[in-house]
Amino acid sequence: MNARDQTRELATRVRDRLRETDETLAVAETCTGGGVGAALTTPPGASDYLDRVLVPYDYDALRTLTGVDRETLDRHGAVSEAATAELARAARDLADVTWGVANTGVAGPGGGTGETPVGTAIIGVAYAAPWESGDSTTAVDQYRFDGDRQAVREQVVRQSLTDLLEAIKRER
Repeated sequence: MNARDQTRELATRVRDRLRETDETLAVAETCTGGGVGAALTTPPGASDYLDRVLVPYDYDALRTLTGVDRETLDRHGAVSEAATAELARAARDLADVTWGVANTGVAGPGGGTGETPVGTAIIGVAYAAPWESGDSTTAVDQYRFDGDRQAVREQVVRQSLTDLLEAIKRER
């Protein structure tokens, strides 16, 4: 199965899972520039579960569109577990949906550092449990992908969908 078919299959599985449970989703993505949203809207029926896709690409947009704390950005940077966790929760809470998925990363060819080389991606998935249950969660994972800018971005899209599917499975 080629990469495009894999992405479509993952998006279809997300659609089917969220429809089964009547749950909803919002996305906030930086390094993929709308790729996760595009993947989710490829199979028909996204309007049944997808609320919104935010693409805050720089520090100001992260702060003003999603409320990621300036202190988090100053202390950890935009491509960090702390910022990605905040971004996933912001996507979930701003849209008042069940699930928020977010990604940050360095797709290249420039922009990498010794600590955060090109190919680094961080993906966060936030789940909204019923109010006052104390069961809401946010999971964040860091990855390193190989390839040129397009290849890294495509891998981040697929991993974002995979992480979301795994989180949904854990909550069931």
